Amino acid sequence: MNKDSYYTTEFLILLLKSFTILLFFGDFLPKVLDNIFYNYFSKNIVYDNSILVNNIIIKNRMIIYNYLVIFDGFLKM
Repeated sequence: MNKDSYYTTEFLILLLKSFTILLFFGDFLPKVLDNIFYNYFSKNIVYDNSILVNNIIIKNRMIIYNYLVIFDGFLKM
């Protein structure tokens, strides 16, 4: 194997590793985090006398959801 083909294969391996890392962080990780946070916040128990706590949870859920949507859109640019 000559020197040029060695560097070409090393470059292709590095390119494939970089692509898989970008694909993982840009596509799979935001979707997984979105599902985890959605399931975590939707399974909370709200009692009749917890209006303030419920409003805080809803606002936190909206903030986290907006953050995930922006993060997902930013990585797909």
